[in-house]
Amino acid sequence: MPSGPKQVSTGGAADSFVADAVNALPEGSQVTLSGAADAISPNKAGLYHVSRAGVDAMTLAAPNSGDQATGGDDGKEIQLISTTANAHTLTATGLLQTGSASVNVATFAAFAGAGLRLRAFAGKWQVLQQVGITFS
Repeated sequence: MPSGPKQVSTGGAADSFVADAVNALPEGSQVTLSGAADAISPNKAGLYHVSRAGVDAMTLAAPNSGDQATGGDDGKEIQLISTTANAHTLTATGLLQTGSASVNVATFAAFAGAGLRLRAFAGKWQVLQQVGITFS
């Protein structure tokens, strides 16, 4: 009998545990982020619930360019949703394709439900959807 998505809670400032835990998860997992500076794996698709009681200053590196069959990350999606009323940030310097010149930082509105959905393509992150996000 199949089980539901695996969930992992993370905590602490810049924990290496975060990266290790996320890298060990199957694709499509749900992860709860609660650290002060969580590093999101650029190579794992999944849903991330940002639940820190204060601001989480998240980072996201470049995905591997190319088809998944040859070790690339093209097509993988990451979704980040805030579950708290805090102005979380996601820094992905020069990697966010937003449709504007603002490509470095996504700042979440200080309301639960703010979030964005990203797709890896050619070593960048395409912004597919965003709710309550300011890009800079």
